[in-house]
Amino acid sequence: MDFSRLFFPLLVFFLLALLYVNGAYEDNVPFEQNYAMLWGQENIKVLDQSREVQLTLDQHSGSGFESWHKYGSGWFNMTIKLPKKDTTSVITTFYLQSDDGPTRDEIDFEFLGGNMEHPYIMHTNIFTNDQGGREQGIHLWFDPTADFHDYTLLWNQKQLVFFVDNIPIRVFKNTTQKGGKFPTQAMKILATIWSGTWASHGVPANWNDAPFEANYIGFRVNACQVPSNQQCDSSMFWWNAHKFWDLNSRQKQALNNVRTQFLLYDYCTKSFHNPECQN
Repeated sequence: MDFSRLFFPLLVFFLLALLYVNGAYEDNVPFEQNYAMLWGQENIKVLDQSREVQLTLDQHSGSGFESWHKYGSGWFNMTIKLPKKDTTSVITTFYLQSDDGPTRDEIDFEFLGGNMEHPYIMHTNIFTNDQGGREQGIHLWFDPTADFHDYTLLWNQKQLVFFVDNIPIRVFKNTTQKGGKFPTQAMKILATIWSGTWASHGVPANWNDAPFEANYIGFRVNACQVPSNQQCDSSMFWWNAHKFWDLNSRQKQALNNVRTQFLLYDYCTKSFHNPECQN
């Protein structure tokens, strides 16, 4: 048997998988093509020929950027390296948000900083019609300050899935037919860094360790831009295909492993009457 014929395809497969999971795939889309600075421009650096952006928080200001356009569904990915040092009360984010107002929809990745005794918490939340209270939190199984990692939101008409390095860590099903809520408004993509003592039980930031720097790469957008020639729930978009309506068996096992080992809190333990908490 010619083992080289078997070895080479396996080698290619594992290399591609490694690149995909670690977010190291080539993405030459420049920041300015899909995004613009939002606030704290003096604390934003555009690096590596617009392939990387560094957001900084200091005693004077945080910073943030947002997409030029709104989107109605998609596969939203950002590759992020979180700030080092004592990041108590430092909040780094990647999220989707409709117009900020009394009817907003919002889908959040929020990274709540800490220190040696209290490591980062990855906090997720979902707002529909300006109603949140759907918080879940996990401890990450790696040091998010040591290297870049992928954080992804899959949003289609059937479900909303949060991924970390392609591992599902949270699923929010569309239960509107059972009286539940689900985000439906077109939203922009945003990323920010700021200080919030709500995340540290009132303990202020340790400004002696400032500035705090978060780095973002991967500015390609795979999403349905609004307005669109197609309905954003159209099967013409790959993320709306039937196989993305539910997790496969391996993904369900991976999700269960994360929840068993790393889940810190889940609003469903107190709000089990909510339709999405009954799945």
